[in-house]
Formats: sequence, C-alpha cells, structure tokens
Amino acid sequence: MAVVAIVGTLTAIAVPAIGRIRKESQIKEAEIQLELFAHAIKRLQRDTGMWPGGAHRTGTAGVEVWDLSAADAGLVQADSDYPDWAGAYMRDVPLDPWGEPYFFDQDYFIGGRARVVVGTFGPNRKGRNVYDSDNIYVLLDD
Repeated sequence: MAVVAIVGTLTAIAVPAIGRIRKESQIKEAEIQLELFAHAIKRLQRDTGMWPGGAHRTGTAGVEVWDLSAADAGLVQADSDYPDWAGAYMRDVPLDPWGEPYFFDQDYFIGGRARVVVGTFGPNRKGRNVYDSDNIYVLLDD
C-alpha cells in the first residue's frame, strides 16, 4: 500500500512538470522559427522592396498573410507580384508547434501602435486580429 501511495505522489508531481516543460519547449521552438522567418522576410524585403503579401515596404496599408507557405507570401516561391525576387528565402515553411500556420501582419497592434510582425497565435490558437497575451511574435520594424 505504501508503494502505491509513493508512486501516486510521484506521478502527481511529475505529470504537471512534464506538461509545463512541454509548453515551454513549444514556445521556444516557435521563437526560434520566428527568428528564421524574420531573417527570410528581411531578405525578401531587401531584394524586392516588398513585404510578404506584395505590400510595398513604404506603404501604410495593413497587409496580413495568414499562411507564410503560400505563394503570395514570397518566401518559398513567388507569384509575379515580386520584382527582383531572388528566393527561395526558405526551403519550406513549417506549421507552428500547435499545428497552425505562422502569419505576417503589417499592422499588428502593440500598445495601441501598429507594428510589423511575423508571429504565431500561440498555445490558445486564437487568431486573426486577436491581440492576446499568448501570441508570440518578432518585430520587423524596429
């Protein structure tokens, strides 16, 4: 009986710790991927003068690309909207650790100010134009 109690206690301690470690590793994986996307997007912008989605770098219109693997994103392949395209800037574009596409947003609101970001909706997967605290992103206009 004592052995069963000890095993139960150890299990009760270990299971939450494993879940926490898994969540932390997923967040770290997303952060690493986002840094790679940021570098690829900056190379795309340098070569073409455009952001993913075909928006000019100097434009003020908000452009969102909800799936960076799409041709209009310009990272893996490009449609005719990208002059001087010298990619591919990435071999492929994986899904985030929660199985969702990464996004690019030219007017992502942070502290009431529109910023240019590449990001993921994070563990809760709440998406488009939902600026909640579990979104993970990298600024591209700093």
